[in-house]
Amino acid sequence: MRCNEVRQYLPDHLEDALPAEQAQQVEQHLHECVACTQERRMLERVPTLLQQWSPPVPSEKMWTGIERRIQTSQRVRRSRLVAWRPPLVAATLTATAIALIAYFLWNRLEPTYPPLVGSYENYWQAHYEWARHGGTTELYSYLEGR
Repeated sequence: MRCNEVRQYLPDHLEDALPAEQAQQVEQHLHECVACTQERRMLERVPTLLQQWSPPVPSEKMWTGIERRIQTSQRVRRSRLVAWRPPLVAATLTATAIALIAYFLWNRLEPTYPPLVGSYENYWQAHYEWARHGGTTELYSYLEGR
């Protein structure tokens, strides 16, 4: 094993979390390499040093500064939300209008025609009269031939 591999496995080796074969290879390397052995000794001291260390307690002045920064960031976030509201409302209303228009176009009612009374001759006669008195000219030539 090379030194960079052993240094990668050292934390797991110190906690006995390596498989037996890898642990044996790491131990063999540690017997041969002085630099890796020193690295192991330094890592063994970390838990003791952490128990002895006590983090500094922040002063009252520091807490007020932290509180002020938190309040400022909350105000900024709120103002950003308020800035997004009008476009969001406009987008929602636009989407709703488009959906309603699409719905009514898709589901529009088909025109209904009054039922025919009598024979088809009456029907054609009614169209003929309609065309003669200003109706569409397209039907007029067709009806003239009848």
